[in-house]
Amino acid sequence: MAEGLGNLVGGFFQSLPGSGSLTRSAINYQSGAITRMSGIYSSIIVGIAVLGLGPYARFIPKSALAGLLFITAARLIDWKRLAYAIRASRFDAALVFVTAFAAIFISVEDSILIGVAVSLLLFVPRVSKLGIRELIVTPERVVRERQPDEPRSNSLLIYDLEGELFFGAAPELDHYLDEVKQETIRTGIQCVVLRLRRTRNPDVVAIEHLEHFLREAGKRGVVVFLAGVRADLAKILRNVRFQEWLPGDRIYAEKNETYSATLNAVRHAYQLLNQDHEGEEKEAVYYLV
Repeated sequence: MAEGLGNLVGGFFQSLPGSGSLTRSAINYQSGAITRMSGIYSSIIVGIAVLGLGPYARFIPKSALAGLLFITAARLIDWKRLAYAIRASRFDAALVFVTAFAAIFISVEDSILIGVAVSLLLFVPRVSKLGIRELIVTPERVVRERQPDEPRSNSLLIYDLEGELFFGAAPELDHYLDEVKQETIRTGIQCVVLRLRRTRNPDVVAIEHLEHFLREAGKRGVVVFLAGVRADLAKILRNVRFQEWLPGDRIYAEKNETYSATLNAVRHAYQLLNQDHEGEEKEAVYYLV
């Protein structure tokens, strides 16, 4: 804003346009600058040097100026931070090399934009990864992740979905929902609890895929409970009118209650199945993931 106002006012007085500089800012900072007043001080010093010592500047050897530029450029490279970023991950290393290549062969200003654009392109595939884990209710009345050597329940399937529910994750979401569907077909189980507490940033594409799964399951007589529904997801479900076709007792919002939404959904599922898997006291049920 300061540059814009300065150039706007200077335009009425035939002033040359001014702009910021990444290199000047870095040099200023390395010289011990703390506040933005350092830019004003340096401009005053440069102005005095140009007006008072300008005629003598032509005697400065160009080779000396070139050497000064090389020293300045070398000081601008933070070798420790550069090595730190390269060692961190292949993602960070790729961004470093792309940005450095663009800075050398294109321009410093454009290299920043190119680095940001590449980071966004590489970021989307990373956040589109969803994860799913199967949970079980153990004989000790604990809801936790099922280990590979443990038997599945013969009446209820519980799955914990985790990740970003946006359009980029739609193929992964379809894959996992199809796995759940195939498992219900293979086992004949008619009750499924889908835990969504660890899902984030839902959008309309993911919701459409979820709606298709729920409607198709309902046609096959499979009851699906949505447990741990966060506020943002619940709002979208209301906006797209899930309540008009999905019974309200199939959605369990994540709230600060004595019992988790997942446990409440599991209890409801066993009541629907006319089973009391949890035991005599609700307080005896534990929830671990």
